[in-house]
Amino acid sequence: MPTARTLGLGLIVLGLGIGALVPIFLVVYPAAGITAADATAPEVVLPVIAANPTLVTAPGALLIVIHTVGAVALLGLWARFGATSFLLAVATLGGLVWLSVDVIDNAITYHVVPGMAADYAAGDAVAGPAFVQLTSLVEAVRLGGHVAGGLWMIGLSVFAIRARTFPAIVGWLGIAVGAVFTANLFVPVLLNISFMTVPAWLVILGAVVARTQPTTAPDLLPRMAAA
Repeated sequence: MPTARTLGLGLIVLGLGIGALVPIFLVVYPAAGITAADATAPEVVLPVIAANPTLVTAPGALLIVIHTVGAVALLGLWARFGATSFLLAVATLGGLVWLSVDVIDNAITYHVVPGMAADYAAGDAVAGPAFVQLTSLVEAVRLGGHVAGGLWMIGLSVFAIRARTFPAIVGWLGIAVGAVFTANLFVPVLLNISFMTVPAWLVILGAVVARTQPTTAPDLLPRMAAA
């Protein structure tokens, strides 16, 4: 059984890894010549990626690793704090769907986009339209994954409030953050809010989990059954 400290560290790693996207998108990409308005413009993006593929591969590799770490942490949370709770089991399934989708779409981007960029730079007329289609598909799948991720946050938070696993404020914050995350699919502009709030909440949750006393899980078993 993983320790509470290990699980907390895993959640903190997940939160910090997602949060690392903010300086990448707001500083690194603009410095390379790619602004938010140009994100789906192949004539802007692909020449830059062709000259420097690490702009795609480095963030992609980071996200694949941290989402994998996050999946282990989610399973550990369920096993340690709510193995008898149907609510937490269903919520954890949603969280694993979210993280799996992000691993898959980042793996696709990692392997396909640099090749498209090289083809575009070599004069392939198909590479540009293919990039636009791929970007739209990956973004739609990612936002769909956010629905499952938001439901995990809400489900975990409701469980934590009912079972008194963590401070209630962490649960109420999780419900709010999860609701906005779920709504990303329907109101994509909310993604900008989620880029800030989801990492912050995961770090807070991780810090709280890491400080949970080892005796907490056994004491909560009767309440978990009711959750």
